[in-house]
Amino acid sequence: MKYFLGLILILFISDCKSQTTEIKVMTWNIWHGGLHGDKAHNFEKDSSNTINVVKVLQQHNPDVLFMQETYCCGMDLAKEAGYKYSWRGSSNLSIHSRYPIIDTIRVYKPFHSHGVKINVSGKEIMCYNIWLHYLPNYIKDAETKSAAELIEGEEATRYSEIKSILTELAPVLENSDKVPVIMGGDFNSGSHIDWIESTKHLHKNKVVQWPVSKEMFKYGFKDSFREIHPDPLKTQAYTCGYIFENNRFDRIDYIYYKGNSLDLKDSKIISEDPPGGFFNSDHRAVVSTFIIN
Repeated sequence: MKYFLGLILILFISDCKSQTTEIKVMTWNIWHGGLHGDKAHNFEKDSSNTINVVKVLQQHNPDVLFMQETYCCGMDLAKEAGYKYSWRGSSNLSIHSRYPIIDTIRVYKPFHSHGVKINVSGKEIMCYNIWLHYLPNYIKDAETKSAAELIEGEEATRYSEIKSILTELAPVLENSDKVPVIMGGDFNSGSHIDWIESTKHLHKNKVVQWPVSKEMFKYGFKDSFREIHPDPLKTQAYTCGYIFENNRFDRIDYIYYKGNSLDLKDSKIISEDPPGGFFNSDHRAVVSTFIIN
């Protein structure tokens, strides 16, 4: 009898382990539809340049892709990269998946946010794509303004937008232990866990409690990159400005997650050129890999 029960327990544990699935998520602002050329051509726009976006996607092969500044080309590029399921929420935003999209969700204003529900081997996941306003230019303002003034500058645009988005999504977030939530995008704002005392020499000698990231934490989200790389001094990270020399100014693109059925495996910033091409965006991509239990 003990042998029989033990065998059942072993089979049960093995079956539970077999139910886990890995999912790789990427967020990427492709910069005006991915049309820009390389430095040798003064970053001129040309439709032939979009092949480099496809090369990056094929190289890293994310299962779910949050794309910003898609404009003319995002849907075609994703299709060429092999994505079977897509939804274009606006001219700015689109979400692409290798898993079935079983529902589409309108959130706040379509230029700033939208979402989909995907089915990953029988497990539902809510995925939201975000773009917050690019003004005010806080990097420029940081030269002359205090931390309090920088925070105040966020109120009318980015902070107001993320508060509206999260308020609207509150019922979904409350249910995240049953249906996990992944939110990625271009937040155009620094993080309060990056701009700290040990790194202020990198940030115009300022410690700033950035309200957008604080609001995400308030709602229980985790910053996937900083979960893997918790020390911002040891792992200095930038996602914007890479394409221009001496202008790698901050980490403004994020993948946040919430829900106890998501275990984070890895997170990194993609900054290298793809084989046979160049990374033709002023934003680097963020890629996070999760294990779904």
